Amino acid sequence: MFLKYGEVVRMKRKLNGPLKLLSYLLTVDEEVTIFRIRKESGLNVQTIYNAIKLLKELGLVNERYEEGPPPRRLISLTEKGRKAAEYARKLLEIVGEV
Repeated sequence: MFLKYGEVVRMKRKLNGPLKLLSYLLTVDEEVTIFRIRKESGLNVQTIYNAIKLLKELGLVNERYEEGPPPRRLISLTEKGRKAAEYARKLLEIVGEV
């Protein structure tokens, strides 16, 4: 079965954020705030939130809340996420997104 061009474009848009977030988290190797992710990765906030939601559902990232002020959400890779992030980075390199 072949995908139509429009389906490929939609799939790329849907996967681009999570793949880039995984790849970024692999480079920092620690818990990071959403603000830091946005600043260092160049992803917009909505993309980050959507990617975190999906990656949490898949068991690839952990999310921890830290009391403030200001309160912070800290994001990190799980072991499973670390393995997936290595593949995500390779995939992004192949398609020229890194």
